[in-house]
Amino acid sequence: MAQLIPQERGRRSSRVLVSLALAVSGQKSDGSHVSGAAETILVNRHGAKIRSAVPLEPKMEVRVAMLAPYKWRVGQVVWADSGEREYGIELYRPENFWGIYFPPEDWELGVPAVTVMNPATISGANHARVAQPEAPETSTETQALQIPEGGTIAILRGLASNGLPFQERDLILPVGERDATMLIGPMVGLGSKLQVIFSKNCVEDAVVTATSHSREYDRWRIWLNFSRVLLVAKS
Repeated sequence: MAQLIPQERGRRSSRVLVSLALAVSGQKSDGSHVSGAAETILVNRHGAKIRSAVPLEPKMEVRVAMLAPYKWRVGQVVWADSGEREYGIELYRPENFWGIYFPPEDWELGVPAVTVMNPATISGANHARVAQPEAPETSTETQALQIPEGGTIAILRGLASNGLPFQERDLILPVGERDATMLIGPMVGLGSKLQVIFSKNCVEDAVVTATSHSREYDRWRIWLNFSRVLLVAKS
């Protein structure tokens, strides 16, 4: 039977849905020691909701270790659902132990449900692009990247929030003069620099400026900002 311990305090910092590999260990009330693999489900600066391969119990002190890169912190189990093997862990010291981007505290209250970077930050982060080989110098308008109104298939390459490299192929849709949107599998942080490969001789640098708060078809929607103007070709 699941044992449920409600939290005495409400959520105190923004939550992020992300799966990170963990190792957990600690001593139960009967004196037995447990250790094993786990993974995060939701994280915030105060702790995480995790799924553990080994049983934990409320008020139990646990050592939580991230595997890549290796680091650990000590916390306490504040609630447990033993049936689902899901547990709430509160760190003894609130911090960004998880090493990912946390949106503002009121991120779930605004409309639309996306988190957008400051334009000044975007322009400072995204200043380079990969030039096409043997392309003559022309005006900015001539160099603008032309994308069909209904989008085009492109390959997205970069690092996910957990630090692992990824490569995704999907439809990219233009949504502004220098912005486009795309669905991808892994979670990426705001401000991440990614490569968008449109063809063998057309590779563009882009910066992640917004991410969705929920998944579409089991994928995350992200918004990208390019240094080059995107010309939308009418179909």
